Amino acid sequence: IIISPKWMMKPGGDFECLLKDQLFVSHIISIVIDEAHCLTEWGDFHPEYQEFGWLCYVLLPSTLLLVTSATLTKSAITDITRLLHMHKDKTLIIHCSSDRPNIKIGVRKIKYPLNTYTNLAFLILAGFKVGDPPPPKFLIFFNDIPDSINTAFLLCKRLPPKLQDKIKWFNADMSPTFKDTELVNLVSGNTWGFCMTTSFGMISALEFVHC
Repeated sequence: IIISPKWMMKPGGDFECLLKDQLFVSHIISIVIDEAHCLTEWGDFHPEYQEFGWLCYVLLPSTLLLVTSATLTKSAITDITRLLHMHKDKTLIIHCSSDRPNIKIGVRKIKYPLNTYTNLAFLILAGFKVGDPPPPKFLIFFNDIPDSINTAFLLCKRLPPKLQDKIKWFNADMSPTFKDTELVNLVSGNTWGFCMTTSFGMISALEFVHC
């Protein structure tokens, strides 16, 4: 069962009713919480994240918790184990390196004002023509929707009119049909890149994207 925290912790919601059903609870093997750093980092504007400790009162003591994240600091681990009432003597913490051969950190010095979005123009080479090899697929994350849209417009203008549909913006305002279609297009290469917010999420299509 895959469910968002919002629906899982909704007071009086269907899932709360399920968790009060002892037969249902007896069949729960484990609870997996992915991107667990959000429990503490986003708790101020997602108050339901701070209520996850309630689970320990409704689950059987034998129910396992698997808490995962690629960005947990020591202080975040302390906060999360406290929030979820995880006992130190019963908790196993596994650290794995995030060093991967296909991932690297690169830094570019900002040359232009941020509101021009020109610092990202390098993604589409100047003078790009129809028939040129496509650029490497890319995903650009933004904190707000207007910046993602403005950047997409800038990058599209660097392409011939025939190819300007190869770059899209992707955010929570898009329809489910658009999102599903564009993920397929990204994987197949029909779409070259997204300017997006975190609504894109960490999806399986990422393994097909070579940034």
